[in-house]
Amino acid sequence: MFSLQTMVMAGAVSAYSTPPPSLQAAYQAEPELARFHLELRDYLRQALTATLLGVPPRH
Repeated sequence: MFSLQTMVMAGAVSAYSTPPPSLQAAYQAEPELARFHLELRDYLRQALTATLLGVPPRH
């Protein structure tokens, strides 16, 4: 089940991790938009850790 979840997440996020040229231009024109860009490796690490261990509560 974990392997399936990993493949689904990787497939879904990979579409967002490589933005098309028009979106890259928007990021350059409006740098605050770049915060919405997902780095595949970083996102997968967080998502898979949460899947395995759960999400710790915030205090």
